[in-house]
Amino acid sequence: MGDKRKASIQNYFKPLKCHKNISASKELPTCAEQPEFVLEDVSGANVRTLQSDVSQNNLDIALFKTKKLTDSEKLKVLNDRWVPQSSFNFPYRTYGTQQRKFLFSWLNKYTWLSYSGIEDSAYCVHCMLFSKKEVGKSNAQHTGQLVEEGFSNWKKALEKFEKHAASQYHKDSCVSAANFKRVMDSEIKSIDKSLDKGKDLQAQNNVKRILPIIDTIILCGRQNIALRGHRDYGEFDINRRPAENEGNFRALLRARIEAGDQDLKKHFESCGKNATYISWNFQNQIIDACNQIITEKIATKVKEAKFFSILADETSDVSTIEQFSLCLRYVDSDASNNYQICEQFLKFMPLTSTTGRELAKTVIKGLEDSNIDVNNLRGQGYDGAAAMSGKFNGTQACIQEAHPTAIFVHCASHSLNLALSNASEVAPIRNCFGIVERVYNFFNTPKRQAVLQQCIASEINVETNRKKLLQLCPTRWVQRHDAVFVMKELLQPVEVALEEIKNWSDRDSSSGTLILLSSLRQGEFIISLLASDKLLGYTVNLSKKLQGSDLELSSAITHAETVLESLKSIRTNADEEFHSLFEEATHMANNFGCKISMPRTVGRQQNRNNTPADTPEVYYRRSIFIPWIESLISSLESRFMKHKDILKGFECLMPTADGSRGKEETSKLNYLQLCCFYKNDIIESGGNNESLLKAEFELWHNSFKTHTNTPRNVIDLLNLCDKDMFPNIHILLKILCTIPVTTSTAERSFSTLRRLKTYLRNTMGANRLSGLAALNIHREIEVTNTEVVSILKKSTRRLDFVL
Repeated sequence: MGDKRKASIQNYFKPLKCHKNISASKELPTCAEQPEFVLEDVSGANVRTLQSDVSQNNLDIALFKTKKLTDSEKLKVLNDRWVPQSSFNFPYRTYGTQQRKFLFSWLNKYTWLSYSGIEDSAYCVHCMLFSKKEVGKSNAQHTGQLVEEGFSNWKKALEKFEKHAASQYHKDSCVSAANFKRVMDSEIKSIDKSLDKGKDLQAQNNVKRILPIIDTIILCGRQNIALRGHRDYGEFDINRRPAENEGNFRALLRARIEAGDQDLKKHFESCGKNATYISWNFQNQIIDACNQIITEKIATKVKEAKFFSILADETSDVSTIEQFSLCLRYVDSDASNNYQICEQFLKFMPLTSTTGRELAKTVIKGLEDSNIDVNNLRGQGYDGAAAMSGKFNGTQACIQEAHPTAIFVHCASHSLNLALSNASEVAPIRNCFGIVERVYNFFNTPKRQAVLQQCIASEINVETNRKKLLQLCPTRWVQRHDAVFVMKELLQPVEVALEEIKNWSDRDSSSGTLILLSSLRQGEFIISLLASDKLLGYTVNLSKKLQGSDLELSSAITHAETVLESLKSIRTNADEEFHSLFEEATHMANNFGCKISMPRTVGRQQNRNNTPADTPEVYYRRSIFIPWIESLISSLESRFMKHKDILKGFECLMPTADGSRGKEETSKLNYLQLCCFYKNDIIESGGNNESLLKAEFELWHNSFKTHTNTPRNVIDLLNLCDKDMFPNIHILLKILCTIPVTTSTAERSFSTLRRLKTYLRNTMGANRLSGLAALNIHREIEVTNTEVVSILKKSTRRLDFVL
């Protein structure tokens, strides 16, 4: 247990013993070592992973042998039936002195064969679904084993399978199964539709009638317009306007009809009351279809990129439901094969438990439901909450148990905010922020705000467009800096407004004014305000930069180090820097009619800062300015240290102008260690030989000797990297671009959540919420009405629009 507690994220790239063949080195544990069941694609079946026991699998072939199945259920059995993984341990059966078992190779040889884990027997899936019970020339022969009951005599398996494959009823069943799938996939028309051309024409007309309804729902989703109203149910009479609000959706449909949409008008004139297709239930089906289209397009992009990372965060909505926002980060390529980093919102998922292990299960389930391969997960980005970032039972730790290469990165924006929060615990700075907040709260009334605006307009020496103070946000330091800047800019009008309000007869206003005036005229407050404005000016741009979705880890650390160097330079020249600041504070205090002086000191002090100084300037420099900047530098260095440790493993890939890094033995060793860590990805590209890896590494660095400007951005390096010439370097650079930096994308989705699920829409379901959020967020992803119809037509409906 002691070694486990000492483990940290730095151990990701600790020295490993690399042999001549990378694949021979000690492998990290992977999820493949864990027992699992997989639905593999046999004759077109979809691939799924089932962590549950075989007895709990509801897609086992034996469960369908006695059921009367619908067409959709038959299609599900053909495509999604359970198939064991190649590593599945089949049970033995004893035949005399011999033991035999089912062989996985039979599933590949006989594509119609299906194994039942519940019965330990085999079935012919085609004959089970499409064969008659009585077969043969006179229909006197029963199908028996492989159809009505499972076959398990493995000693005579091949003989039985060959005999069954040669039977005529089996051949007929295979043809029926192939035609059935083509009909269900709309590749060919069914017999009744081929014979009835009038029905086909009617289906086309029905599609025209349903398209305006789909377009209206998509419009409401894109524009974040609430669909339902106070009376959005009952009969929809196009000839009579309702007396009550029936919702935006119905109002927009009326507007389309009045604008001349004849197809929609004809639909409501001829349809039955139970087939208007404007109910809340049909709205949800259309929204779910839109969400499915968007999710499938995002999943397709992720599969093309192969590697991806997850960004996740949770928050409570207006109905006190904990919503989990799941986002993806991957490297996309445009038409010109230029790579770019993309971060996409995937879905909202309601939570009933916020423990680390339950959150990890939620993440895995969300990815599997979206048909995204979890084995290609290469990064995790969360905030610093214990449930998410805990080393032992946190979400990141639980996911890393199954996927060791899914590196956890603490959100850089949260790290910066925590660094600023820790640094602002210097007592004078903390008190300054508290006074700024109290002044904002004091003027946050219409009457007092009017007085402040009059003072701002009449103040000659103040040139500003600001008309109102800003609130100090407890989490967003960009807004906190703006609040400090506005307070500094409007400090003189605020003082004049407080002097005017002081003479009011209102007891609360006048007494509060005296307290605030006394605080604003203190030298400690003025100097703390100016010092905060100066130092936060260096971090505000970094905070804005870290919120970008296309930022990669090396650039983020470079920007943070630039800020640190500037702050260290200020600390080195603290005397000169503070001198100009103190002169500005003295001028500001003179305008208020007060003087900056040192507080009284005594021989024995327990609470007051008893800093030795001869002048007020020296005192406040030592008691406020220097502690504030040193605390800020220390917090930034400690918070971004973990990010630097992660990047340290990839530094060997960064070229130098003279190509010298390619000759350094340390860089070569680091590169081989990096290849060992991502050995499963490297092996796939054929680069599992140490000599080949070293040669590729040297060629990569030598290629930059002819470059006039060496790229310092990883995404630019990836665009310059020839995939055929440097296949393994290309993979590692792609993984580096995939590693998350911040969770700003998940935070931005919460803004959409607050706009969507309001006080008047607090009963919205989870699927409807995710669908509307996807439509509103992903404006760049096209969703057409024909795509929605192609999904809706898979279900049986009163209004036939299956073409």
